[in-house]
Amino acid sequence: MKTSYHSVHQPKCGVCEKHCKSFESLREHLTGPLPKGNCSKMFAEKGCDLCMKIFDSSDAASTHKEACRLPPPVPIATILSDSAGSQNKMSSSFNGCIAADSKAVAMDCEMVGGGSDESVDICARVCLVDDAENLVFHAYVQPASPVTNYRHEVTGLTAEHLQDAMPLEEVQAKIKEILYNGEILGRVRMNSGKARLLVGHDLEHDLESLGLSYPDHLLRDTAKYPPLMKTNLLHHSSWDT
Repeated sequence: MKTSYHSVHQPKCGVCEKHCKSFESLREHLTGPLPKGNCSKMFAEKGCDLCMKIFDSSDAASTHKEACRLPPPVPIATILSDSAGSQNKMSSSFNGCIAADSKAVAMDCEMVGGGSDESVDICARVCLVDDAENLVFHAYVQPASPVTNYRHEVTGLTAEHLQDAMPLEEVQAKIKEILYNGEILGRVRMNSGKARLLVGHDLEHDLESLGLSYPDHLLRDTAKYPPLMKTNLLHHSSWDT
């Protein structure tokens, strides 16, 4: 019999305990066009369709779902309008407080288009939240080069948002302050010290657009996390055990 060595990160069916390559393949195993009979039945009765866990009873599953489905966070626009005192302050930046013992922050950037063909990604907005989903930093970013397409349908941005945007150098300094958390660069590179983990999707692209770099061992990029990736076209849902 072929032996497979599975990682603790690989999703596993709570009924038959088969390991799957991704959450997509686990979902297919439980709820797809050709689900596994007993597994599908148990999941329908006692499973959570969000995190894919299966519980001992339907009551336990119902209780879990109340905690698993978190309410949406307060919209950034609401926080910014409260801090600025006016909903019309389009170029607001926000510097929140972050606990010294907070170990991780998540970052996302909005890109507008530059260049004659509008294909160059230029960071125009950045947002960081802490591990409790509290807004830590938000700013519209002064474009590093002329904007030729605001990509408004996706970004929601217009020229008005960037009229008084924060200079890129100030944005870089603030993000570094949050990430390094008072730690010296040499120690961050060696063993991180007090520096925080940075979480995001396609972080390499976001950091490049900001003109920043950060040690690989402190990055948690969902674009590179295998269980969140799509499977190949063959859709192998499990490996031999």
